[in-house]
Amino acid sequence: MKYKIAVLVVTYGEVEQLSLRSLYPSSWRILQLITSRIATLPLPLKAFIALLRSLRRKKEWKKLGYQPKLAQINRAQTQALAKRLETVKQLSGRNVEFVVRDAYYFTKPYYEDVLNEVKRSCYAVIVIPMIPIESEFACGVGCALALEHFGDSVFERVRVIKHLWNNEEFIKLCVNRIFEKYERRQERKVGLALVAHGTLIKDTKGRELKINTGYKETLMFYERLKTAIEHDTRNRFASIKLGAMNHKFGGIWMPQTLERALEEFRAEGIEEVAVFPFGFLADNSEADLEAVMQVRAAGYPMQYIPCLNDSPGFMDWLAKRVMLSAEHLLKLQASTLVQMPFQLEIATNPSS
Repeated sequence: MKYKIAVLVVTYGEVEQLSLRSLYPSSWRILQLITSRIATLPLPLKAFIALLRSLRRKKEWKKLGYQPKLAQINRAQTQALAKRLETVKQLSGRNVEFVVRDAYYFTKPYYEDVLNEVKRSCYAVIVIPMIPIESEFACGVGCALALEHFGDSVFERVRVIKHLWNNEEFIKLCVNRIFEKYERRQERKVGLALVAHGTLIKDTKGRELKINTGYKETLMFYERLKTAIEHDTRNRFASIKLGAMNHKFGGIWMPQTLERALEEFRAEGIEEVAVFPFGFLADNSEADLEAVMQVRAAGYPMQYIPCLNDSPGFMDWLAKRVMLSAEHLLKLQASTLVQMPFQLEIATNPSS
């Protein structure tokens, strides 16, 4: 018997069609899955915010001629990972088959729908939130929905991969990506902006938040990556700074913004800025549009260094992480086989 193991490559998701039919449901789900974790909004207000955001995004992206690539890249990552895992036939002494699917929080196919599909046909589920910094808004969403759909059996059947940022091999992948993609064109004084999604640090009343927003993890990841870059013999950057892409509402946001980084670069005499979105695993509008526009608006010549995307080294490393997680789950299930016969019957017998 083959033990099917589902692997869900999960990210936020951005629409591929710039229509209200696509944008409004996406905006609504952002409010439902993310905003609701820090604020309770009346239904009419949520509908108004979702509509306003959709109209604004449609207008801005069409004016700029911007076409989001996040979903396309996530599919490419899914396919690349599936290709690597299809050669794995045995784990922990069992015949296995990996079923690799892409899923999204804000766009279809929705993460919870894919969870429901694989719940009855797969023995185990590996969830990969394609955001390297864990928080209530990233892997927290994945964990909460998995618990909701699997109940008590979630601990034996589901493994959410996290702590990507705190891995030495992953740091090396990021460093190599920077130096492989950056082109030194002239003898300029160049600053490197390491860009990430900003995080809240306090609520609207200045109180500490009770949830993990990923602030501490962002700072630690930044410091580790910065140190690795500075110690690399290829490094010629005159200055390296954290550039957070903050929103305007919801409370007090982290102060280490891209805007502040650009001001500090100017004071240091930086002549060119390179941007690497270390807080993302795939190019998206916050990275390859908003961050790029902000740097250009500040008057700097700039280079955008793409995210890891579906680069071979990253995909090889991710496949190893998946196999390690799958082995842990299979060993756990073997040790609890007697205690959970009903759950395993559902997982191994699609017709039950």
